[in-house]
Amino acid sequence: MQTLRELLQDRIAPSRQYSERTVELYTQTLDQLAKFLGHDPTLDDLDDVIAAKFCRWRLTTKFRGRVITPATVGKDSQQLKAIWNFAAKKRLKRSDGTDIEFPDYRTPTIPKPRPRAFNADDLSKLIKAARHRRGHIGRLPAAWYWSTQLMAQFQTGERIGAILELRWSEVDIERQTLTFLAHTRKGHSQTITRPITERLATLLVCEKGDDTERVWPWLEHRSYASLYGSLKVLCRTAGVPYKPFHSVRKATASYLRRNGISAKGQLGHETEGIAERHYYDEDIVGRENNLDLLPDIE
Repeated sequence: MQTLRELLQDRIAPSRQYSERTVELYTQTLDQLAKFLGHDPTLDDLDDVIAAKFCRWRLTTKFRGRVITPATVGKDSQQLKAIWNFAAKKRLKRSDGTDIEFPDYRTPTIPKPRPRAFNADDLSKLIKAARHRRGHIGRLPAAWYWSTQLMAQFQTGERIGAILELRWSEVDIERQTLTFLAHTRKGHSQTITRPITERLATLLVCEKGDDTERVWPWLEHRSYASLYGSLKVLCRTAGVPYKPFHSVRKATASYLRRNGISAKGQLGHETEGIAERHYYDEDIVGRENNLDLLPDIE
């Protein structure tokens, strides 16, 4: 009987052109399902009751010393359903010869968190602390690496994944732009070019490499996940509450909105609704107060 891990690696990932990072995230879900079942999950385990019990188990079982968030359980459920839907569409069989049916269990309700961005003061503290980091990432001084990477993230509003894939051939120092190719960005559909400041362009020149080299080559030297641990250390050093890299992107969006500009173009989204729901931090943008529009009832 084919395991879900084999199905993911041999058929789903190649046909859907999943990145290594996406495969890693799906594998993490399958690892947790294997712990719940006590064996590597197979096509026979694609059962609504099993899936519902797995989600409940994930919500109540500690992982690395703490109970995980509903959002993580939602991610697990969505990824399991994606594998399951593929199997059903391809009419794969269970061990008894019956077809795999489409999933029909309820995905856990995921509370929508309020967007949390780094504010300008926090970002300044992080960059100042980054300039004092010791050691190297590959040939690059860690102080240069972290300070310029944070500046680039904020100025462009680009995701950390695309930042890590940027190569020197896509950096135009003279025009002061960074170009993120479609295949390195989420969705793989749009190449974008974003301006950077003269200050950042000047700093980039100091460590310019060959055109084929990555500008911030973390992936060549360390695991992707360790990047977040390093950011936590930087936040602690700077005296800034930890937030993930996406909070830098949210900061870009929030400051644009604060100045009356929709961030959807900068972010590469088609609608303003996505930015409203997931990116605008009210502490930066401000809150609407409709009390002045209500009649006085005293």
